[in-house]
Amino acid sequence: MSQHLRPASQRDALCDALAAVDPAAPTLCEGWTAHHLAAHVWVREHEIAAAAGIALPSLASRTARRIDQIRAERPYADLVDAIRRGPARFSPFRLPGVEAAANTLEFFVHCEDVRRGSGDLTPRPRDLALENLAWKSAAGLARMSLRHSPVAVWLARDLPPGEPVRIGRGPDIVTVSGPPTELVLYLFGRRAAAQVEVFGEPASVAAMIKATAAF
Repeated sequence: MSQHLRPASQRDALCDALAAVDPAAPTLCEGWTAHHLAAHVWVREHEIAAAAGIALPSLASRTARRIDQIRAERPYADLVDAIRRGPARFSPFRLPGVEAAANTLEFFVHCEDVRRGSGDLTPRPRDLALENLAWKSAAGLARMSLRHSPVAVWLARDLPPGEPVRIGRGPDIVTVSGPPTELVLYLFGRRAAAQVEVFGEPASVAAMIKATAAF
């Protein structure tokens, strides 16, 4: 298991996954094909103004229109090749450290969107450095995605084992356990495809899921 994180490896894995499927292949992003996802990644790295709707709900419709335009204008294979080459020359993603900080987990999740969206639920070989990065990010992500949960949630990593992290102060407790990368997938809303175990009273688990359904 690798202990040294190579940000470019997640870009390569995403591009390999995209290249292995038809542009019309389904993904875990509801309503999106592989072609939609490739256009989304390209817009995010090449047109900062058009990509603003990814973070700002008020601009989401404009970003969606631009993604549809790119999907109509750019052949799928060309988009995948462009993503593999990296962001535009003057993109903020070219700044030192930004690629690792902004893209490593983003591309991991999108790679799994493609792979698991086509039915391959087998996790890729684990990378210890990636797992450690995911674990560092999981608590902050959980505090955002579970902020409306009426029950407390323990996040527990099992690869390698470590101290669990408690999110929230509700009287009831739900535990979500698994490799940190799978926890990240779960917290990003890919619950059905994430390889995690969820423990707790059925009513408490249902309350947690309901509170995070819109994330």
